[in-house]
Amino acid sequence: MDEALPSPPSRRRLPPTERGPQILEAALEEFSARGFAGARMAEVARRAGIAKGLIYHYFLSKTALFEAVVRDCTRADFEAAERQLNQHTGPFSELLAGMLELGYRAVCQDARDRVMFRLIIAEAANVPELARFYRAEMLERSTGIARRLLAAGAASGEFRPEVNAPGFAEVVLAPVLMLAVWRIILGDAEAPDAGAMRAAHRDLLLAALLRPSS
Repeated sequence: MDEALPSPPSRRRLPPTERGPQILEAALEEFSARGFAGARMAEVARRAGIAKGLIYHYFLSKTALFEAVVRDCTRADFEAAERQLNQHTGPFSELLAGMLELGYRAVCQDARDRVMFRLIIAEAANVPELARFYRAEMLERSTGIARRLLAAGAASGEFRPEVNAPGFAEVVLAPVLMLAVWRIILGDAEAPDAGAMRAAHRDLLLAALLRPSS
């Protein structure tokens, strides 16, 4: 089931410094409505209330615009995860639970994130540059955060040392991504319960990651 974004209020003409964010919002609406292949820069301009040529002053191509929209939609999530990781001072099991909460909330509650994830899944096979962008900007950044968390937990003695082995970071992320796919395919009502999945995910990870008590 397609995600629906709230209908925006009528846009007023903004000064040049504010036009970039206005174009990004208009582009999100256009990509959401038509997909990457069907989106038209002229229609983005119409939605933003500007001349088509002005878009190219900010974004050189439709691909560059799409990438900017994805970064804009996901920036807050990545910044929150990195801030938690950088500032955390307690048990790493608590940090892991907080990271999972961020991930499941993005999947279930953030309409912008969900629109972008649906678009990338739908378009990446046909637009190779989008697949490369997803790997570099989304997957590698997410797994990098997970690897840092696992390495810090292992260095503290709280996690088993083998959590630094290849594949562990990807396994930490996989259930969150799978829930996103299920919700796109089945719809929210028919997909597995997010709260139950998050709790089970946390418990399974902690059982696998925590060093046994001596």
